[in-house]
Parts: sequence; structure tokens; C-alpha cells
Amino acid sequence: MTADELLTTPPVGATLDEAAEIAHTHFDLSGSITGLGGESDDNFLVATADGDFSLKIANPANRPSILEMHQLALSHIASTDPLLPIPDPVRTSGGDLVGVAQFETGRAAVRLVTFITGSPMPEGFSTGLLRRNLGELLARIDQALHGFEHPEQDREYSWDVAQLGSIRGHIHHLADARLDFVSRWMDHFDDEVEPRISTLPSQVIHSDFNAGNLIVNPATPETVIGVIDFADVIRSARVIDPAVAVAYQCFGQRDPVLVAAEFIGAYHQVTALSSAEIELVPDLVTARLVQSLAIGAWRAQLHPDNRDYILSDAEPAWQAIQRLEEVGTVSLRDAIHDACEPR
Repeated sequence: MTADELLTTPPVGATLDEAAEIAHTHFDLSGSITGLGGESDDNFLVATADGDFSLKIANPANRPSILEMHQLALSHIASTDPLLPIPDPVRTSGGDLVGVAQFETGRAAVRLVTFITGSPMPEGFSTGLLRRNLGELLARIDQALHGFEHPEQDREYSWDVAQLGSIRGHIHHLADARLDFVSRWMDHFDDEVEPRISTLPSQVIHSDFNAGNLIVNPATPETVIGVIDFADVIRSARVIDPAVAVAYQCFGQRDPVLVAAEFIGAYHQVTALSSAEIELVPDLVTARLVQSLAIGAWRAQLHPDNRDYILSDAEPAWQAIQRLEEVGTVSLRDAIHDACEPR
């Protein structure tokens, strides 16, 4: 599997009946089946008398060993910090972490985790208290992941910020000002950012701490009751994890300086970042937003039937980039440094 194959291969497109059959034959579960959203995989809620579960049918381009890494990462986190609100991996009836099912389009890996009841955090919702809570929560997750290793941790993956240059051949799907900016910014990344990333502390990270992967109580959206979707776990620079989270927290916010300072400051209080890591945060935040624009435009051309879902982040990402450009790297970096000073 190459990095491109995972983003170009369509999902299986499993039906509710197929999902029910897999739940029964692979996991000995019976119950009502509801389809859940997904960009490259098929996801289903399996509601049973013994609890609710999330059935994940992997993209056919994904190796079963990668799905195994996802399950083992969850187990590692739970054993290190049992109070973290993450799903529990569920083994197949035969005791395996991952199963394989046959579909009309070919074979695909399947796995099951417990379902965390709640609602995805509203996109664009961000308060000071929430950002501080999220910063501390992500720092704990990264602490729990520290020391976790797996043979698939160093795979090629287009959504790894450190591998941003791998998508350069696809940016032509962008148009006008966005294409001009992304092209110039990727030159900057190649010359000034990528060489410094390799010098920073690295470990397996979540790498996709966005609103859709944060489950909240709808009545109190500042209360995070679950962190889901560990499908992007990869070994990369540790600081990429909070930088990615800040990028998404900037959606719909007028003051990216405040957003970044509060989130990174809270993260730093739990998992201390070095000065070299802090220096690179502004560029890594923009890198994630550039990724979102470029990959979204590319995949929307490949999968027009899923265009609205794929491009849902495009406009807020572009607006966040424009606000970050207005603020400037120096102001953002100085504010983050100040927030990380000892109190």
C-alpha cells in the first residue's frame, strides 16, 4: 500500500445487511445496525443488549497489520492511563484483534471497538476553558502513547504533517489564490520546516485531534467524554500532535494567537515542549491547514459522490490560513512562548 492508494481507493461501500453479517460472524453480535460517517472507511453503530459498538470496515487499500496497530495503540493507552476516555478494542470471536471479510470489491480488514455515546464536538466551537481542557487531554494521550511501538508506525501516510511534501503532485486541483499560496508555502516547508522536524522528539501520536473525533455531552459541549478514531496514529514529531489540534481549533475563531497560546500552554504544563518544538508550532499549524486544502481538493476530484463530506473543512481551513497570515509567525510564536513560561 502506498500513501496515494489509501486516498484514491474508494471504501467498500458495505450495506447494512453486510455489516450485520460481519458483526454476527466475526464478533458474535446481534442488534440494530446504523451507518456512521466516514471518509475512506465504512463505519457502523451496532446497538446490542450488551452495549453499543462501532464496527469499522477498513478501506481495501489498508493492510490488516495497520488496523492491528490501531487496536494495540488503544490497549497501550488504556494500560498506561486507564482514566483516558477512549474506546476499548474488541477481539473477534476467534480472539484476533482484526478480522478479514470478503466483499464484492475484494477483501477488507474489519475491527470492532466500544461505542462512546455522545455527539461530535460542534465544528468552530472553542472556548478558553475547552482549549485548556483539550490541551491537557491530548498531552495525557501522548504521554500514554510514549513508548508504544509497532512495525507499521513508520509507514508512508499522506496525512502525516512531516510528510507534507508527498502531496505536492496533487496541489494542482486547487484553484487561484489557494493554489498560489499552497505552492509557495510548500517551498517554504521544504526549505525551512522539514529539515528541522527530524531533529525534534518523536513518538507515535494520535495526529488527528479534530472536532469530529472529540465526543461531547450535547448539553455541555465543553465536557469531552470521548476521543475516537485512532486511524491516523503514526510515529512523527511529538509537537505535530498539538499543532494539528490547534489548526482545527482555529476554525471559526478570530484570534488564532489566543487559541494557540491557550492550547499549547495547557499541553506544555502536562507534557513539556522544548524551545525548538515551540518555535516550529506556527509552521506546523499552517502545514496541517495546507494539507487539508490540498488533500481535500484532490480527493473531491477522485470521489465526486462524497464531495460535500470531503470538502467540509476547506472553507474554514482557508479562512484560518488567512487569519494566521495576518497575525504573522513572529507574533504567534512569541505568544506561545509566553504561554509556556513557568507560572
